Amino acid sequence: MMLASGCNELTEGYSTDPVNITDPSVIATGSFLTGAQVGLIGAYEGDINRLVGMWSGYFSGEDRQYIGLSNYGVSGRDFNGEWAAIYASVLKNTQIVKSRAHVEKNFRALGIAQVMEAMSFGLAADLWGDVPFSEAVRYPVITEPKFDNQASVYNAVQILLDSAILNLATTVPTAYKTSPDVFFGGDDAAWTKVANTLKARYYLHVRDYDNAAIYSDVSMGIDDPSGNMMAPHGPVYLQQFNLFYSFTTYDRPGYMGANSFAPRLIDPAEADSRNNAKTSEEARLNYYYYPGGGLNFASIAYEPNVLVDFDWGSGEGYDGFFGANTSFPMVTFEENTLIRAEALAKTGDFTGALDALNELRSYYDNGGYWSAGYEADFDSQYDPYLATDFLPGGIENADGVASIDALVREVIEERYITLLGQLEGYNDIRRTNNLLDIPIKVGSATLPLRLLYPQSELNTNNNVPTVGLFDATPANTTPY
Repeated sequence: MMLASGCNELTEGYSTDPVNITDPSVIATGSFLTGAQVGLIGAYEGDINRLVGMWSGYFSGEDRQYIGLSNYGVSGRDFNGEWAAIYASVLKNTQIVKSRAHVEKNFRALGIAQVMEAMSFGLAADLWGDVPFSEAVRYPVITEPKFDNQASVYNAVQILLDSAILNLATTVPTAYKTSPDVFFGGDDAAWTKVANTLKARYYLHVRDYDNAAIYSDVSMGIDDPSGNMMAPHGPVYLQQFNLFYSFTTYDRPGYMGANSFAPRLIDPAEADSRNNAKTSEEARLNYYYYPGGGLNFASIAYEPNVLVDFDWGSGEGYDGFFGANTSFPMVTFEENTLIRAEALAKTGDFTGALDALNELRSYYDNGGYWSAGYEADFDSQYDPYLATDFLPGGIENADGVASIDALVREVIEERYITLLGQLEGYNDIRRTNNLLDIPIKVGSATLPLRLLYPQSELNTNNNVPTVGLFDATPANTTPY
């Protein structure tokens, strides 16, 4: 009886529902918003990003299970975490935020929650194809949600983003002017720019190039790097570390290197790299990677650059792309500019596409997103391309294809490097039918074309479709 009484006191005021562990009414709306944002960072930056990064030629599996994973040896259980990050960590929290925001008339929180929902459902559709949407996050009313087709989910994502943009433009009470928003501190204009870039991203994913060009225009999408949506990080393990840094340096050192396609593509020492008379990638190479090894590996051609002064004591005074403090890109000016470049090129606007590409190259030529230390110690050059560079025999058209095709190829190659280590890099490879010929593992006819449905869902939902790792999602079944 004493034990029963004690347990009753400990749990009084809290739900015993295994999904709703606590009573939402005693937790501030802002806490749920922050929880959703932390979950979103995990979904975009966590385990799955490393896995598909190995498939995409960004990284290499060097030890234990990472050798098998890099060679496409996966099962449904390998995807339980990503599924949970999207449907539990993000969407469960945004549902509560939206419900509260409607009552409180906090249209800013409502709009932010809708943008994050769009990012979550859009990512799920990207990775798996058909996924729960219309019946998602309705437990216990619906215990086995149906799987909506990928095209309808993408359409719903666009509607969510349209609604978010309207809500972000709606005046909110003074009490809600300050938001516990880890990305932009409740800046309506910044979130609106992100929403437009996301609209462009998902239009690109379904090959709607006209709309992708419209929403990535400088008047709509992110038009300056200061407006980038970046996951913030800091120097505290298990709390603030960049997730790549935490894994490669603290959690599983030696498991993942970078003996892969991407570093060789930008290494000036490689004969078939993308460096040319107008382009030197040396600074960017050394920002992303650590050539020659010596960090987590005694001897390896390349490994992720995890240098950070407070831990490694690099001595050069600057951190790497995968350093503990380095913010991780989620939606950016760089991506937005390249969406515009690709969309215009695919609609035949050579001049507009080239102008967009050169806009980004100018940004890189003036220092880019890597720190001044890399500019000081390594060569960095991004001269503007001319139309003649894409004529047959030009420096960007050695194989004599049509000029517009050569430009598209250069834009996709630039996207591949710019989106290095990001899930959009993997999306691009599948979306373009592997235009860049990313190497395929021996014994396979193609790269993995989707994620397997998670074992956790297979165990509990009879509606899960039957598909394989090498079955393209519907949006990627037609020629690029």
